[in-house]
Amino acid sequence: MRFSIARQSLEKAIQRVLAVVSPKTTLPILANFLLEADQKTGVVSITATDLDMTVTTKIEADVEAGGGITLPAKRFSEIVRALGDADVTVSVDGEEISIKSGKGKFRIVGIPSEEFPKLPESDLSAAFDVDAELLVRMVDKVSFCISRDETRPSLNGAFWEFTAKAMGMTATDGHRLATFNVAGDFSKLEGKDIIVPPKALAHATRIISAESDETVKVAVQENHVVFFVGDTIINSRLLEGPFPNYHQVIPKDNEKSLLVGRAELANAVKRVAVLSDALTHQVKLVLTKKKIELAVSTPDVGEAKEEIAAKFDSEKMEVGYNANYLLDVLKHLDGDNARFVLGSPVGAAIVSTAEPIEGEEHLCLLMPLRLST
Repeated sequence: MRFSIARQSLEKAIQRVLAVVSPKTTLPILANFLLEADQKTGVVSITATDLDMTVTTKIEADVEAGGGITLPAKRFSEIVRALGDADVTVSVDGEEISIKSGKGKFRIVGIPSEEFPKLPESDLSAAFDVDAELLVRMVDKVSFCISRDETRPSLNGAFWEFTAKAMGMTATDGHRLATFNVAGDFSKLEGKDIIVPPKALAHATRIISAESDETVKVAVQENHVVFFVGDTIINSRLLEGPFPNYHQVIPKDNEKSLLVGRAELANAVKRVAVLSDALTHQVKLVLTKKKIELAVSTPDVGEAKEEIAAKFDSEKMEVGYNANYLLDVLKHLDGDNARFVLGSPVGAAIVSTAEPIEGEEHLCLLMPLRLST
């Protein structure tokens, strides 16, 4: 195998797949890239896998001889990143890989391509189109709520569901929940509900954000989901369900409405939370008609109080929240104002933007903390 390629193009391709390589693996082959060159098409492909997710990207090159080899991902990446702007020539002799650029020459040892795990199939013909910007937005609005509790594997991903008239994504860790739905004609996808691991979502959206494509193709294949983004294919194993019926936990009888400036509340929470308990991060909110009183009192640490303007349409109410969870919710809302719809001090609050975007529905559920005396 031998090919020449622009260094910038090679480095960009490496960055698309490098994040998949596990820094700690018991299988040496998983620390390697699979590098393949096709002389007929003049295309070089780079593949990385952790067995749960496989990413392949393709780049054009001057291919003198085709072939394949696996090579240490981290070392190869560091070499290419450190090179100058001259073109890079890669040649393979047995298990030895020679890398030349300008007056520099490097030699590293690889593993035969036959030892690389078999690549999962990625059927483009079965893919459907999703607006790239919408997909990135949908993932951003819910992924912060994905659970890290490995005892509940179905919560360790985002639930992507389709109905005839809407597409939505939901995530929860038991303390908070976020769901985002967009209206549209999704009748052909109705019922194709899946749970996607956060690593796959994060990698897909990172590549989507770096590309200029307006549309992403997505295919659901048995227990895998595949994202086709430009010249890159991301194939990820799905999480096994079922995902909990989250509709049942969204309160239907909350009637108390709180309207407050999103940034103003977030900044006030940050300030008083400096003195909050290291375990609970509890911040007490005292809601009255025209203001919110924020208070923190932690034994042996200190106390903090602050007031901000707000509109509350009910009688005085005291409620406590984990400051970090509250800040996460506020961070991912759109608009200048947040709306809290509350029931009792011990019931979940429904939090959303006060300026919703037409055709979209984004809401978060936030569980309160029992106030300490």
